[in-house]
Amino acid sequence: MITLLSPHFVLPAVSEDDMVIASLAWGFTIGFGWLTTWTAVKQTLHIYKRHGRHIFHNAYVWMIWLEILVCLIFSVLCWLYLRGTIPPSFAFYFCIVTTWALQVQFLLQIIINRCAILLVDRRNANRLKVGVAILITAINISVYAIWIPARLQISETYIRVNDRWDRCEKVIYLLVDGALNFYFIRIVRSSLVSAGLGKYKTLVHFNIGIIGLSLGMDVLIISMMSLNNTFVYMQFHPLAYMVKLNIEMSMADLIGRIASDRSSVIICNDTLELAGAGDTQEVRFVSL
Repeated sequence: MITLLSPHFVLPAVSEDDMVIASLAWGFTIGFGWLTTWTAVKQTLHIYKRHGRHIFHNAYVWMIWLEILVCLIFSVLCWLYLRGTIPPSFAFYFCIVTTWALQVQFLLQIIINRCAILLVDRRNANRLKVGVAILITAINISVYAIWIPARLQISETYIRVNDRWDRCEKVIYLLVDGALNFYFIRIVRSSLVSAGLGKYKTLVHFNIGIIGLSLGMDVLIISMMSLNNTFVYMQFHPLAYMVKLNIEMSMADLIGRIASDRSSVIICNDTLELAGAGDTQEVRFVSL
């Protein structure tokens, strides 16, 4: 098999401590993965009961299951590589970057999907989706161009550049994740809470609370990059994104529970109508 490794390639040693850390990360990934998968099953069945075969046109369902799949593939590949079962090669590193890129794209689009539901103008929702997708794709391309040659040890220049850029692009993802979550809070406050739908304050408070946990997962990945073995931190990627996905599905459940409470709101034809004594307030929203 053509590996495209540098003639001077040296495989980084994997110590016992490295395997302990990686094993802990993989164990938590599997455990949390079961909980996340079970939540995905329940949500999928609920959507199927309501919409039948139209579920296959539901972008949210596709994205949560694809996110789970790529996290599983990513975690298994990393574990087998650290154990020495999978040798280093261009094909292996290409698969790692591809699954990682899909992880990031799906997760951010799930967050955007949550924001888009409450956006009045569908064009703004589409611009947000496309804009973030273009930004993240550009970063992903740079990772293909820098991270893979650095791992193949093509030259010292690639290795030095990768040491800096690898951290920078993860900080960018952290900032994008945080910006999207704060944007969601702003939408809820301006479109729902300010219109008199006080029950959506719970959604705002919950989202503020989970932003720290979500961004903490990005900080965890960045901090693990300081380990002696520069590949071990990759084992934390699927764990972090499983946690993030579970957070997003919890948000979806909360939105559904709040919206189903019709004591103070009438939901009809993509319109939220606040029932009051006398006039009725309307808050239009876009359902995806």
